Amino acid sequence: MINSKLIIATVVGAVVYFLLGWLVYGILLMDFFTNNTTFFEGLNKEMPDLLILFISNLFTAFLVAFICQHWAKKTTLMDGLQTGLFLFFLMGVALDLMFYSTMNLHTPLALVVDIAVYTVMGGIIGAVIGWVLGTGKKAEA
Repeated sequence: MINSKLIIATVVGAVVYFLLGWLVYGILLMDFFTNNTTFFEGLNKEMPDLLILFISNLFTAFLVAFICQHWAKKTTLMDGLQTGLFLFFLMGVALDLMFYSTMNLHTPLALVVDIAVYTVMGGIIGAVIGWVLGTGKKAEA
């Protein structure tokens, strides 16, 4: 059930996820989210725990890779793109609406932007995972 192609796709997907998150949330949209977030003492760590963040990215990448390889049989770049867009859209809407309904953390605009950004990132991550799964010798599913 777990094979080397799945592991490689997971690791590559997690690295892409980690770097995209840093680029998009840590640099490109940092000011936007700062201006659309309610801050209070202790909300953010001085420095994020990057190891724990990467482990989170690994689990999410594994979810996408496992679904692509074993359930959806999606092992091309375009298949991965579509699967990533779909899964990350669902996860983004579910999580952001849950947070919005229970916390005074983000503005409605930030909610919409976060869902859109997360969906696009998911498409990129899914495309990379699909591409890795489709390279070389076909793995037994």
